[in-house]
Amino acid sequence: MRRKLMMALAATAIACATPAYAAVTPSNDPCTYGYVSGAIACQGYYGGNLITGSVGSATTSAELNAINLLLTNAVSQGPGYTPPYLNLDYDTVLGALSNLNGTATLNFGSLNLSGLTILGAHFGNNIESDPNNITAFWLLDLGSTTTHTITLSNGQGSSNAQIFATGGTPGVPEPATWAMMLLGFAGIGMALRGRAQQKVLMQVA
Repeated sequence: MRRKLMMALAATAIACATPAYAAVTPSNDPCTYGYVSGAIACQGYYGGNLITGSVGSATTSAELNAINLLLTNAVSQGPGYTPPYLNLDYDTVLGALSNLNGTATLNFGSLNLSGLTILGAHFGNNIESDPNNITAFWLLDLGSTTTHTITLSNGQGSSNAQIFATGGTPGVPEPATWAMMLLGFAGIGMALRGRAQQKVLMQVA
């Protein structure tokens, strides 16, 4: 009986130590990955409006800091999220929308969206979030099909949105990583060749 009680207490301690991420299917709360169709992670809340600038403008330092966290250790993490994402370029705003007036459909016009995509949006009056004037960022995996629209589960309070990256592919090694891999393969090949030659010499002897 005492042993069962100790095991139950240990299990409770482990459960409490595990970080709790936000719900998969929120109703009105923007700061969850499930709030945006195709999203696999979300980073927020940020008080006020961080989504400034226009198409072609440089990503601000505040936006860069939030996106860096999104791509390495997001607050809300969903299935398919395998950080870090090192091969995405998000230094420039690729698409920008303003005056959304609470719409849940974000149409970026002629901008082709596919693969790994970074979205940021501001909500000026969302009663479900605290505070209700917030900015959040999402990492989406839109797959290989090209689209121009992104859908929110609820657009309440949406005011403006931006795309910082799109077309990314998960798990693509950087050039330095490729070089290390090639060196590793070369080393393995040389080791195997040396063993084969050693085996032949032993057989001849």
